[in-house]
Amino acid sequence: MNTCPYSHDSAVCSLLASEASGSMVYCQQCSQFAFRCADGHWNRAFARYCTQCSQQMEKPAQWDMASGNPQRTATLPQKSSHHNEFGAWVANIPQIETGDSLPGLLAIDGLIAVPNPGEKKLDTYKIVYDSDRKILSLNWNIPFSEKLTYGSTPIYHGLHLYTVVSGGIQKTSVIDGKTDLINNINGVDADKIKPLPQCAPMKCKINGREAMVAGVKQGMLLFDLAKHNGLIISGNFFDEKNESMSPTLCGQYIVFTSKRGGIFSLNIGTNSFKKRDLSYENRSFSAPVSVNSTVYFEAIGNNGHRSLKRFDPNSGKLTKAMDLDHVREHNIENRLSLFAHPPLTDGKQLFLSDISGQVVYTYDTERGVSLPNKNVPKNGNQHLFAPHQSIVVNNRIYSAHSYGLTILGFGQNSADLHQPLAMGQPENPKPVARPIRYENKLFILCKDRLICRDY
Repeated sequence: MNTCPYSHDSAVCSLLASEASGSMVYCQQCSQFAFRCADGHWNRAFARYCTQCSQQMEKPAQWDMASGNPQRTATLPQKSSHHNEFGAWVANIPQIETGDSLPGLLAIDGLIAVPNPGEKKLDTYKIVYDSDRKILSLNWNIPFSEKLTYGSTPIYHGLHLYTVVSGGIQKTSVIDGKTDLINNINGVDADKIKPLPQCAPMKCKINGREAMVAGVKQGMLLFDLAKHNGLIISGNFFDEKNESMSPTLCGQYIVFTSKRGGIFSLNIGTNSFKKRDLSYENRSFSAPVSVNSTVYFEAIGNNGHRSLKRFDPNSGKLTKAMDLDHVREHNIENRLSLFAHPPLTDGKQLFLSDISGQVVYTYDTERGVSLPNKNVPKNGNQHLFAPHQSIVVNNRIYSAHSYGLTILGFGQNSADLHQPLAMGQPENPKPVARPIRYENKLFILCKDRLICRDY
């Protein structure tokens, strides 16, 4: 038992001691996070200086965004705890009207940010106890003047969320929810900034400084998260009709793709920021993902032929990694509606599906070969694998869908199974986003509820 920094001076609660300084811990009584300074004094999770010895606090090594997409989706504590911090639970949220491009679910050190498109805001919740069960308690929200899109997905940096909005960058404190608009961006006409609906921003380092990279109507925005100044790299690629997708970082290159068969890359390893703009007719590209020194994305031609493409940003060469199935023409638009999401990967292999979710196509990036197809087991009459609603954890794919959760195992002695997602409620929910991982839990955003469960 330890003195909790959220309680009175004389109060103690179930704050478990940490084995190493700097590690975050979770208080199951007051549902808050805390960590301690190098001398062992406990402090609030967001303390800048120790309240007992006044030394400046050092953040845990993995404080910044990590998880299913290390540039966008969640934060992780210093290390996994030996006790079950969150339990498994389901919480009702305002009904989400589904669409092709909703902001991604975000977890930030005990806070969960959930899109609320009906009221044009992101609701942030904290996890609290209520009659010996975990529930979500609304903490504060981030209002928007326009409808939410995937381009409204925030970037987390320095105890703030940064969101691209029309007219600038919206900065929100994760401590109290206070929001300001940054519209005085050196070298950028902020009045012309407008987020692209299917293009979520990315966080990376440019010249050793933390920056947000976003596709906007003007071009590519490079925004310094500390100094709040920026730079626009202009180009016709970022025309809204081109339907630019979210970028990926591949070595010293930032790479965008578009549904109109475009590739835009920027070399941030040189002072001149050399760019390359390529266009391929009669085909469409999905959002990209980087594995080692290569960028991968799905492509579909006007004839319905699908393939996995690989792009070398250093040489500018585009090649085919493997063929996928053929899609009948009337299904092409359905396939394109999923292209805002990159292929699923575990950092070594890429996983794609056929049009009905019956087959998993696997590409081994280390050997440069396609692996044997894997048939998805039936759940009743349904074959269910949806890469855009899946996450890979510990050699397993967890794919969420309206019929439950399909778990696909890889490697020796691996088992495939289906599990319900009703979590004690009358019917299975409808997932609306890719799951994210926090500690030993999966968070699954559904149309009417948020689910937390073991993986």
